[in-house]
Amino acid sequence: MQTLNYASTQCLNCGFAMPPSARFCGGCGNLTPAEGPSAPPAFAKIQPLLPPSVNKELQDEASTLLMQLARERVLLLFHWACFIGLNFIGVYFAMKCYNEFLGDELSKIMIASTPFLFINSIALLGIILIKGTRTEIARLKERISYVKFKIEFGHLM
Repeated sequence: MQTLNYASTQCLNCGFAMPPSARFCGGCGNLTPAEGPSAPPAFAKIQPLLPPSVNKELQDEASTLLMQLARERVLLLFHWACFIGLNFIGVYFAMKCYNEFLGDELSKIMIASTPFLFINSIALLGIILIKGTRTEIARLKERISYVKFKIEFGHLM
């Protein structure tokens, strides 16, 4: 039988000496009558976990990026409104020219095609702005997700 220098608590089954906080016998493996959790041994002290500190620069960058994202979304709505508005103006002037011109059908179509063609062609240039704004929104979303990742898991890097 092996004996160790513990505060004398012995197993009821085999008589093995063990610490009073032991739940199982080290000799036979039986359950001991120890009740509840006890203090850990001196060599196993755990330092209290401190929450990771959030970098102020990362928080400022995240708020700046969120404001830029809101601005880009407003610009996207403005670009869409301009695009649709110019198309409606072009169609309106084309219908007005077609209905108010006195002449045969071919002359009406030729007169109506001029504002329709030019105004709606200018409106199609708005698609370039819309595509650029959508690309910028996607880029900002990616940067925001990266900053949020650095805020949440930066202490692990």
